[in-house]
Amino acid sequence: MSEASPLERLVSRQLLGDERTQAQETIKRNHYTRSVPSGKSHYVRFGDAIVVWSIPANKNIARFVLGWAGNVWELSRLWAPDGHEKNLLTQAISAAVKVIVRLEKPDALVSYADPNAGHKGGVYRAASWLYHGKSEEVRTYRAPDGTTVARRAFHSGRKGLRKAEIEALGYKEEKLPGKERFVRPISKRAARTLTANALAQADAACGVSPGAMGSAAHYGGRNETD
Repeated sequence: MSEASPLERLVSRQLLGDERTQAQETIKRNHYTRSVPSGKSHYVRFGDAIVVWSIPANKNIARFVLGWAGNVWELSRLWAPDGHEKNLLTQAISAAVKVIVRLEKPDALVSYADPNAGHKGGVYRAASWLYHGKSEEVRTYRAPDGTTVARRAFHSGRKGLRKAEIEALGYKEEKLPGKERFVRPISKRAARTLTANALAQADAACGVSPGAMGSAAHYGGRNETD
């Protein structure tokens, strides 16, 4: 039997107390959004990677992706230091899924890849998540020094800033292309719904009528990394 790789020997841990606080500070310093979710969240560490689950900001996301009021959680932050092990993020996502399933028993999970930050969603495809289309355009702000700041950065914590207050600080609003949405079904009902939707989208993209191609043809391309 071959020896397990370093990544295979890792285990995921829910972060609480001081460890959670340290993880929050790490995300604020290093994640491109420079912010952490303000609502109920769970922090998970897998090796050097940090995964954050939170209640989606969009209260209607369950009905949008499932068609019914299911229990949906969002993978809202994913981070690992530069130079991390190959496949760390994909394995961190898979390990963190087990944690959120144990804690919250969701019907489905959702996450977004931001093309404006150079993200294409390869880690989600590699972790067998399903592509679910693109979100609406994103409102962001350009700082006086030229850097881009996510809108949610002004709405994290107990007090959020209004648009006029943000612009008074020298920021200018910009509208950017929407994010790529990925979903991971957990319950059997969600799996039936989301798998059917993914196959229909793949058929439409290929110009094929629904049901004309076998499912294996779609899954072969959907799980490949970018």
